[in-house]
Amino acid sequence: MSGPGPWHAHGGEYGFDGAERVTDDGPAYDPRTDTYVGTFETESASVAVIEALASVRHCEPTALEPLYNSVDPDSLDRLVTSGPDKLRVTIHLDGFEIVVTGDCRVEITPPE
Repeated sequence: MSGPGPWHAHGGEYGFDGAERVTDDGPAYDPRTDTYVGTFETESASVAVIEALASVRHCEPTALEPLYNSVDPDSLDRLVTSGPDKLRVTIHLDGFEIVVTGDCRVEITPPE
């Protein structure tokens, strides 16, 4: 599977230290909040969401439910590109809650 990189992951799998690091592996897990968090640089928001969720689920992006079942990908891209940094869009996809912000942050909360 090709990585979404570069991602700026916040924390790490074995202890969340809050430090930002660059990785091609996708968002990092924060056990304090039970979320995966990262910021993306090079993709559109819609591509970043799919790549991040595929990374979290350890699967190919094509194995996921299509993003357009939850949100119009072009509209999401326009919102994130032209909206304020404080923008927050919440998407529910494959049972996960995904928050995308105007400052290119992706937060993924697994199903309970």
